[in-house]
Formats: sequence, C-alpha cells, structure tokens
Amino acid sequence: MPARTPTPSAQSLLALMQAGDLAALDALARAWGDRLLAVARRRCHLPADAEDAVQQALLTASTAMTGIRGDGDPLAWLSTLVSRTCQRLNRRVGTAEPLEDAPCGCDGPEALAERRELGAALESALMALPRLDRLLFLLAAEGFDGVELAERFALSHDAVRGRLKRARHRLREALHAADTLDGDKGTDGHHPQSGTRPHDPRRSPQPPLPAARGR
Repeated sequence: MPARTPTPSAQSLLALMQAGDLAALDALARAWGDRLLAVARRRCHLPADAEDAVQQALLTASTAMTGIRGDGDPLAWLSTLVSRTCQRLNRRVGTAEPLEDAPCGCDGPEALAERRELGAALESALMALPRLDRLLFLLAAEGFDGVELAERFALSHDAVRGRLKRARHRLREALHAADTLDGDKGTDGHHPQSGTRPHDPRRSPQPPLPAARGR
C-alpha cells in the first residue's frame, strides 16, 4: 500500500506564507475552507454575503500574508480577516435602503434569479482560468496596476497585459453564453417559438471587467 503524502503542518504553511508562497495559502484555504465559511455565516448579517466574505478575505490574505507574525496562528489570522470583511459588508447592508421602503420598481424574483445565474457563470469561468491569470485578474479588480502586478509576479508588463486581456475575454465569453442561454428561455423556463428575446427593463448592463491601471 503506497504511503500517504503527509499534509504540511500549519507552522510549515505559515512559514511559506510569510515568504509569499501563494500555494501555501491555497493549501490552507482548501483545508480550512469549511471553517472559514462557518465563521462568515456567523458574522455576516446576510447569508448570501458569507461566501463573498471568504473569497475577499483570501484575496486580502494573498497580498498581506508576508506580514503575519512569526508565532501567529494562520487559521486565527484568516478567521480575523473573514470577520473584518463581514463587518465591512454588514456596514454596507446597514446603510442600504430598507426593503419595505424600496420603490416598487425594484428587481423581482426573475431578475434576481437571472443575476444569480450570471454570478455563478462568472465564478465558474473564473475558477477555470489558469491560477496565475485568476490571481492577476482578482488583484487587478482590487486596484493593483500593471506595474505592481508585473513586479509581484516577476513578469513583464506586456505579459501581465496579455494575461489580463485573455482572462477578461474568457470571462466575457462565459457571461455572454450564460446571458444567451437565459435569453433563449421563456417565462416558463422553456424556449419560446420566436427565438427573439423581449426587452426587459429590469436588466441592467453588465459591469466592465477590471483592467490593470497603468502608471
């Protein structure tokens, strides 16, 4: 029977994270993802924000992990990041317009379902990107410019621009495909006879995908 490959200890992963090894953070996220999600579900006021909070916290961790204290607990550190992200999301919810005071033109169930489908398609396409392209795209979305990304990943500026262009193209294709499939369905979920999609005033334009800023 082949010997099992030992799982790196938390302290070993911590040392790698302090050295800026993103693979170590990925390993921690896979090992403790359920626990981090449980923290988010306890801290976030809206259940729908829990997964977003974990993803945003991991993105923050990827840019700040070299500053973890030498004797720190990586799980506690990640949990703190998740809690802080939930607090920020909760403040956004707290200043939002109360549901009962929302104007009658707010999105209905169909529009909300459509938005969820597009979000799921985007997430699936994002996870299908090569790991480096995904990291570049997410960091660009956080505001890192092309020069910063090139320095961080030891790439040329042209290489960063090319990878971001490829990532944005693939994500746009995924959104377009999901939008087209949804448009081919009638209100009962079946394909209509005409094949023409009626205009829905509740549909908002898709936001532009982020691009790295030049200096």
